[in-house]
Amino acid sequence: MKWLIETNINEMKKILTKEAWYVEDLLRLTMEAFKERNLELAKKVKNQYWDIYEEYLNILNFSQTIVGTSNPSGYELRFIFGSVLVAKVLLDISSRLKDIAEDIENLVKEPELNQSIMLPEMFSFAQKMLRKALRIYVDQNTEGAYGICNQDEVMDKMFEKFQEDITTIIQNNPRLIKRGLILLDISKVLEEISDFAVQIIEITFYILTGDYYTCHHDELQQFSVDNFKSEN
Repeated sequence: MKWLIETNINEMKKILTKEAWYVEDLLRLTMEAFKERNLELAKKVKNQYWDIYEEYLNILNFSQTIVGTSNPSGYELRFIFGSVLVAKVLLDISSRLKDIAEDIENLVKEPELNQSIMLPEMFSFAQKMLRKALRIYVDQNTEGAYGICNQDEVMDKMFEKFQEDITTIIQNNPRLIKRGLILLDISKVLEEISDFAVQIIEITFYILTGDYYTCHHDELQQFSVDNFKSEN
């Protein structure tokens, strides 16, 4: 029975890796669509979301099959449960990228705003964080995981700076309100993707250790109710 569980887990990892490839490619495509203000690429992003949705359903169905036929426990059960959570995180990312694609379609109707040159850097940063987090999950090796919390803190500061700059521009030129709000929405999605990357490493820690870890400021720490109470 153990060999069957191991075989099914390896197969599940392959399915989720396929979904991860789709999402990474979708992020790359979204970044290109934004840089080029390309409506065809934006439309492609929206269409490819459904491919990722199908992969999520495949993982969900496969996990139910494994649990129903193999009676997994311990690490194997945590891996199955955690992998479903990672698959849902990837689906959420693709949904938010679809939102950016819709924003891009609206951007071409608005006057240019120089401040948008900051966003490609945020795109690249989010892309690197997501790729690193997925590698940690696939390898089931937490080396480098602590650095992602620090990177998430950096992304938060980039978003705050961008938000401040856009707010100032809007205040000085109300004609750019719609444009500014669209750019703010895109920057918020990119900040959320960095949070999703953090969720993936938190889930991976749970799979490997059975303990709950969370990013606290710029450090990854084991979750403690006492620590949570002290913060509140």
